[in-house]
Amino acid sequence: MSEINVSIVKKNKDKELFLRFPAKIYDDKHIMQDKVFEREILENTNILCKGVKIIPLIAKNKKEEVVGRCVLSFYEDDTAYIGFFECINDNEAAKELLAAGENLAREEGKKKLLGPIDLSFWARYRFCTSEDLPYIGEPANKAYYQGLWEESGFKISEEYFSNFFDVADESFDSEKARKRLQSAKDEGYVFTHPNVDDFEKYLRDIYPVLIEGYKDFCGFKMISEEDFVKLYSPLKMVIDPEMVFLAYKDGDLKGFLICLPDYGNLLCKSRTPALLLSVMNVKSHAKRYVLLYMGVKRDCLGLGSALSQQVVDRLKEKKASGISALIHSGKASGGYFKDKIKEQRKYVMLEKML
Repeated sequence: MSEINVSIVKKNKDKELFLRFPAKIYDDKHIMQDKVFEREILENTNILCKGVKIIPLIAKNKKEEVVGRCVLSFYEDDTAYIGFFECINDNEAAKELLAAGENLAREEGKKKLLGPIDLSFWARYRFCTSEDLPYIGEPANKAYYQGLWEESGFKISEEYFSNFFDVADESFDSEKARKRLQSAKDEGYVFTHPNVDDFEKYLRDIYPVLIEGYKDFCGFKMISEEDFVKLYSPLKMVIDPEMVFLAYKDGDLKGFLICLPDYGNLLCKSRTPALLLSVMNVKSHAKRYVLLYMGVKRDCLGLGSALSQQVVDRLKEKKASGISALIHSGKASGGYFKDKIKEQRKYVMLEKML
């Protein structure tokens, strides 16, 4: 009989153990846990809890020590999503935890387990295959997690990568991208940056373009425009408006590219005066920017390349480096300035048929 006991998190004591566990797995520089968000998930109060049945699980050994945790998310489709996964490097602990999730998914009539996905596309998903210092928005996990899942019968279903670039200099130039930018301007596209005082207006402009571009992504679930605005409004406090690029034509937004200063894991930490000073310092003097979100209307060929050229031009001015983040394998955006890539990180999604 297994020495690992897996139970559904219901009691406040177990909720606290669930929330504290990642700090036992990661050091201070690598942890990307947002405790406020996770607590809202456990209390079923977050915007992203709408329309989903959530079952948090916790695994303990015979000494009542926590050895693993995860959250199952059930929507109306036939796939069960498993996320918020953390575990010690122990096959038995992981197998018992994942098996419990598998049994619950079967009881719900699901045909497939997919993960890691923290609820949906709108939160964190994917395993990183390495344990480098995380940049803002990057999935951070122990490198052994993928192996634990594969030992339990999971297989890779999707692959992603992030491209790291050196500080942009005059050698960062693409004649093709520059021509695309000029052609777009000649065709009547107007390129601009958001005014943070009216940030909600720009989010509403971005919403339909983002939905169109990402609706086929793994774990995507539809959310309302109002919920989208609530979810992303806090960005206005941390963006550099000059690094958010918007392309309008005839008054309609046709494409956008959002780059954030690389705060690492600062935004996940408890808000203290010292932390806020650190955040403001990074915002004002960022040495690296992360290209996190990009969307272009399907009928606007070449606009993505034009937006990327604008990013490069601004990075040159700022003497900063860039990361083109979390690109789905095979996506066209993965080819932008590929001759200038100095490092690449890889990520995976895994699935198991039930």
